[in-house]
Amino acid sequence: MMGRSLIAAMCVLPLVSACRETPSAKAGELRQVESTRRAEVAKRIAAVDASADKSAPVAQWLMPPQLREISGLALTSRGTVFAHDDNAGRIYEIDPKTGIVRKGFSLIGNQKDDFEAIAIAGDDIYLMASNGKLFRFREGEDGQQVNFQVFDSGLKKECEFESLAYESDSTRLLMACKRLLDKQAHQDLVIYRLPLPLNRATISMMRVPLEEVVGSNKWKNFRASDITVDPITRNYVVIASHEKGLVVLSPDGTVLRSEPLPGEHRQAEGVAITRDSLLLVSDEANVKPATLSLYRWRPE
Repeated sequence: MMGRSLIAAMCVLPLVSACRETPSAKAGELRQVESTRRAEVAKRIAAVDASADKSAPVAQWLMPPQLREISGLALTSRGTVFAHDDNAGRIYEIDPKTGIVRKGFSLIGNQKDDFEAIAIAGDDIYLMASNGKLFRFREGEDGQQVNFQVFDSGLKKECEFESLAYESDSTRLLMACKRLLDKQAHQDLVIYRLPLPLNRATISMMRVPLEEVVGSNKWKNFRASDITVDPITRNYVVIASHEKGLVVLSPDGTVLRSEPLPGEHRQAEGVAITRDSLLLVSDEANVKPATLSLYRWRPE
């Protein structure tokens, strides 16, 4: 469960020499922190829009200890993001414009699993384990434990998964393979499509040739660590932590962009794109603290 002591995260704004932490701000102090941060981020977005270089982060927020293993990201209708712990069924709501953690709730029974990704489909939230199991539940209040249902995709012998997104146009979930478990298979980028309501019989697969995914980059593979759908173009955006790469695909599997992730990322595990074209990337703690980084996104 989450207490009010988690309500504000540390912040790191590029080129700002000091940025104070407010681990247990009172309501008035919190509103001031929120207002200051939002204004600063807006100013930085405007500055990036006026420049040619959009590869530098607009802001970077240091996550509290409870999110040191922050993994997937999912954009809410409020413009916030849901993030989750890697090993327990706990979900946190973060305001990406301020770095403020608004609330946290968990699956009933303190569920443990290798949770790797999260997606929001209407009123339902899906938390995915690396073996392809999907935990479906509704949003909870701060500190609440919520009921859930489990759907086994039956794909645990096919892939190790770290990526999940909701494609609203087709009312289906997307699950990108991090690693194909058949060692004899060519290691292409494989994305499974799961129409809602979930049914094993309706699952389909899209395979994108690895050479097209790699393009002119020096990657030997592309191990997807998260996927999202661009809200403007509806293209798929896939990131890979190990390769520190980003690929944009059309829904038919055409590779539109293949490039390094912007900025510096030690362990990029989550990705989301806001409706006002900000690319959000979350990094698990790896030598350095866990972070949520914001970049200006250039849609295709």
